[in-house]
Amino acid sequence: MVELTEDDLNMFSNFEKVTRVMPKDYLATETSLIFLVDADMLGKAIGKKASNIEKLKHVFRKRVIVLADSDDPEAFLRSFYGNVTIHTIEVRNIMGESAIILVIDEKDRGIAIGKNGDRVKAAKTLLKKKFNATLQLKTRRSMD
Repeated sequence: MVELTEDDLNMFSNFEKVTRVMPKDYLATETSLIFLVDADMLGKAIGKKASNIEKLKHVFRKRVIVLADSDDPEAFLRSFYGNVTIHTIEVRNIMGESAIILVIDEKDRGIAIGKNGDRVKAAKTLLKKKFNATLQLKTRRSMD
């Protein structure tokens, strides 16, 4: 059972007031808030022309990212890194802990890591929390 703080409840409540969708989880980073919602509710949470995202930015005074949640680490990572070319996702189980190796296109390395490493840190935190997994990014040159 996960303990929710008053801040957590406020985040969920404010998100739900704006979007009419209850998030499954969220992560606060220095620069943004990442909310996870059911995949079938993603469109509703984002809103027409991302109108809900704009409203949420004003409510939280931070960049807001809404992602489809998944119980499958591979599907979760594909949602998280939707704008990155993913070559392979390899899941290895080592002593009860999953190690996920994500091979991405070299040109997308900066996007995958994010400003000050924020995006890769968020991915690692969410993978650890949801799947008890670690993440390793590798790059591969595209053969263009």
